Amino acid sequence: MPKRAENGPRPTVAEMLEIDSRPVPEVLLDQGEAQVDQRPIPKERYFSPDYCEQEFRKLWSQAWQMVCRLEDIPNKGDYTVYEIGDESLLVVRLGPEEVRAHHNVCLHRGRTLREEDGQARDFRCPFHGFAWNIDGSCKFIPNKWDFDHINKEAFFLPEALVSIWEGFVFVNFDEQAESLDQFLDIVPQAYRTRGWSLGDRTKTVHIRKINRCNWKVALEAFIESFHVTATHSSAAPFLGDANTQYDVWENSKHTRMIAPRGLHSPNSKPISDVEVFRAALRGSLGDAADDVKLPDGLENPRAAIGDARRRSLVEAGLDIAEEATDSELIDTIHYHIFPNLVCWAGWGAYLVYRFLPYEKDPDMSVMDIMFLDPTGEPGERIEPQIIGPDESHHTAPQLGGFAPVFDEDSGNLAALQKGLKAMKGKGPVTANYQEARIRHFHEILEEYIPDV
Repeated sequence: MPKRAENGPRPTVAEMLEIDSRPVPEVLLDQGEAQVDQRPIPKERYFSPDYCEQEFRKLWSQAWQMVCRLEDIPNKGDYTVYEIGDESLLVVRLGPEEVRAHHNVCLHRGRTLREEDGQARDFRCPFHGFAWNIDGSCKFIPNKWDFDHINKEAFFLPEALVSIWEGFVFVNFDEQAESLDQFLDIVPQAYRTRGWSLGDRTKTVHIRKINRCNWKVALEAFIESFHVTATHSSAAPFLGDANTQYDVWENSKHTRMIAPRGLHSPNSKPISDVEVFRAALRGSLGDAADDVKLPDGLENPRAAIGDARRRSLVEAGLDIAEEATDSELIDTIHYHIFPNLVCWAGWGAYLVYRFLPYEKDPDMSVMDIMFLDPTGEPGERIEPQIIGPDESHHTAPQLGGFAPVFDEDSGNLAALQKGLKAMKGKGPVTANYQEARIRHFHEILEEYIPDV
């Protein structure tokens, strides 16, 4: 695999799955064992303006990328403006199953048609009044007598490719790109076979955090658990960070990790099973968790935590949780969908992360944090709350107990960006196994942007 060292901490995730309280599906047993490159990562990829420009020309111009959720554009005429580098799109809802992505540029003199999300009957240029219908067809040419060289019937707004997966709207600027289904490869089957459907969930929280770091620096901080003991010490009593399984599949752009809960970190002081159980509940119960005992017949803290989670979901009306494994209910299971989307799986937390460049600055980035609730009811469109680069996640109370965790992560990012510029040598030297997803990400990145 990214081969786990023989003397690595036990139990492994595979060993935990062997004693799970429910039958374990094949999708969780499928381990990715592809080899990964062991070379240092060239540090210039994180701060070089030239490399940043190559990303816009060779990566973002060709890779499928998630723009929004369908609930962000629920009605006909609802649209969102998606910008990446110099590109700008109007992603607009035409009907229940139809979304289009028009290039957000007037074909007359090149002014952008819209600068903010909204609702439209047409897209009219504020400069001279040229207008297009929401399907992209030309609606109005002012002073038509002076434009007899234009065929109005053929004067369509150019489009990018659009495809929908699990309630996410994806776009691709490359007209010759492979289909989204081909691009996603193993991912759709994983979510389909186990009922982890993200399309049936409702977005209840959307935060947009501006960070003082490259988008790859931020992404990489969220696709490994190696940092938990040092960065998130409060989680060490109940999260087996060094026990995490990292899956890198041959010939796939996408990866997965399964970080197990219900055991203390091998990097921390050993504690009893009941202390592990109490530590896991402390986030929801506070100091009252100190008086909780392991339920009768559930001496394994993983099974006890899973049982508590299962009962709460069933009571909330999610009957499928009754058959869910403990792993699906409590572990951090998530897929990194190349290049910049991270989707949690299972029935524990319902988080989605998206990482994007901030304008064209290689030292800045945007991280979108979304909660997709399987028990939530569709409601009003949720506008993202923007958190500035020097603001705390606590300014977004809807994050609840996740706010301090995200603050702990953000506390590393600016220092990482600064340190990479001061770093001697070629660049970061990463772990063979625990940072295998980062290594693999850069291998795929090289397919789009070969080193010169």
